Amino acid sequence: MRNLKERFKKLEQDVFVELVKRITKSKYISKHINDKAIEVNIFDYVELALINDRLTFMDKHGHQYSVYTECSLEDLVELL
Repeated sequence: MRNLKERFKKLEQDVFVELVKRITKSKYISKHINDKAIEVNIFDYVELALINDRLTFMDKHGHQYSVYTECSLEDLVELL
């Protein structure tokens, strides 16, 4: 069981690292924070950005949500 937990944590970390890379390399500038982001279409979120070194979703009004709010790891993988 421990091995499965470690593998899951590693996968989660890999997904987060890849999302951060995509944001960092993105040419898209957020409409809400004047910094790089990627456009997404998941739940009611339209952007994913790094805010205070954390992956943060934003809705069309600029409200910010933790990446853990509603998304599963599978949802995050779909963004890649």
